[in-house]
Amino acid sequence: MKLYPFLCFCFAFTLIKAAPHGTLNKDEVFGNITNRHMIISREHEVLNIPEGLTYPDFVAKDCRAAYRHGRKQSGLYIIRPKNSPFLAVYCEMEDGGWTVLQRHDAHENELWSRTWSDYKMGFGNLHGDHWLGNEIMHLLTRQNVFIVRFVFVDSDGHTKHADYHTFKVDSEVNGYTLRLGHYSGDAGDPLTTVGEAGIHDNMKFSTLDKDNDRRPDTNCAQYYHGGWWYDDCYSALLNSDKGIYWKGLCTAEKPCRSVKIMIRPNPINCKRGKKY
Repeated sequence: MKLYPFLCFCFAFTLIKAAPHGTLNKDEVFGNITNRHMIISREHEVLNIPEGLTYPDFVAKDCRAAYRHGRKQSGLYIIRPKNSPFLAVYCEMEDGGWTVLQRHDAHENELWSRTWSDYKMGFGNLHGDHWLGNEIMHLLTRQNVFIVRFVFVDSDGHTKHADYHTFKVDSEVNGYTLRLGHYSGDAGDPLTTVGEAGIHDNMKFSTLDKDNDRRPDTNCAQYYHGGWWYDDCYSALLNSDKGIYWKGLCTAEKPCRSVKIMIRPNPINCKRGKKY
């Protein structure tokens, strides 16, 4: 009869020893968020950080991981990709845990003509128009193989999407180059299809103060008022003060109402031993 309590004590002691050293309270977690400038107001409650203590090593590495641990409500989350700091993101949970990288509502007034530093660190309001940040996209997508989904609301209010079954953003040393895989969806594929303006896949990122495009004598980002993976110059442009463009879907004649970009791990291509 005395053996059972002894085994329970041993099990609890093992869990304590296995727990990571060091905890943070909620204010300390907020103080360590790299992109906390994108949390416009604390009135939008973070859904996965309790009022008590948090073990940093137990924070989900992306929205899909949070979803698999029982988080089903869309909203603001704190994540921590492998070997990365705390990051604030908006999670879309209705379809299995997507991490939102960008949101652009054509009726909002967010300015998209910005510097390399702005696009690197992210800007905007995570609950509204925003760019999560090229460095954060790199930290997220270096973990594993991701699928990206572009979701549009067209001029008639219909929802269309474009999926690319691999998505990666290289490091800053490589100019945050875009890497895409196989396309599927009903929005069309202007990113990996070669057109008159070249191709966006495998292109470096350009901003008004850093010209990485392949058009001679013109900075596409400066001319078209927004940072993007330009070639000569674009078949798609989702970050522009002039609106949203996606060849064949979002045009001046048929302006789209909104777009958002989301990622989650691709279960087909995940590393051996990983479950999502």
